[in-house]
Amino acid sequence: MGIFNGSGLTNQKDFWTNNINYSAKIQVAFPKGFNLVLSTQKIKPDNVSVMMYDVGANYHSKNWHIEAEYLYKKYRHKAFQSVHSVNAFVSYDVPLHTQLFTKASPLIRFDYMDDHSDGLRYKDEKTNNEGTLIINDYQRSRVTGGMTLSIDKPFVSDIRLNYEQYFYRDGAIPKPSENNKIVLEVMTRF
Repeated sequence: MGIFNGSGLTNQKDFWTNNINYSAKIQVAFPKGFNLVLSTQKIKPDNVSVMMYDVGANYHSKNWHIEAEYLYKKYRHKAFQSVHSVNAFVSYDVPLHTQLFTKASPLIRFDYMDDHSDGLRYKDEKTNNEGTLIINDYQRSRVTGGMTLSIDKPFVSDIRLNYEQYFYRDGAIPKPSENNKIVLEVMTRF
């Protein structure tokens, strides 16, 4: 749980004199690998407070990992439409007995999000105090399928190869980084 006196990395000076941002999270671990997570966060990137409420659940047992999450984002004074977002993820670990890889994990993921705003006011496509909130990310869903190969020596690492397929609503303008793509990712934990 935390209370923050700034609004991002670049707006720290006097934000605390008339605003407070906060975040709170509760995680409950149940028997047999089931977890429930509830969280809330309040931010004020500009002149409108944004509240986010999140509930997630995950299950990890034997070789299965299953998780689902729902996020509700509400803009104060109805400055922008409320946002709904969901995602679900399933993977299965297949043990490997090779010199390099310890397991292979095929996975599939689904994401959905309504149109949403970053909470800043814009006028003539530039941030401006006289403007209004606009759509910064258009409604979309995404299906991801792929494989993770895990390594445990010399340090724990994962090599992920995924394909992401995006589906946008009519009239949506996708960001260049949010189109159909193949993603190769290396994650290392020390």
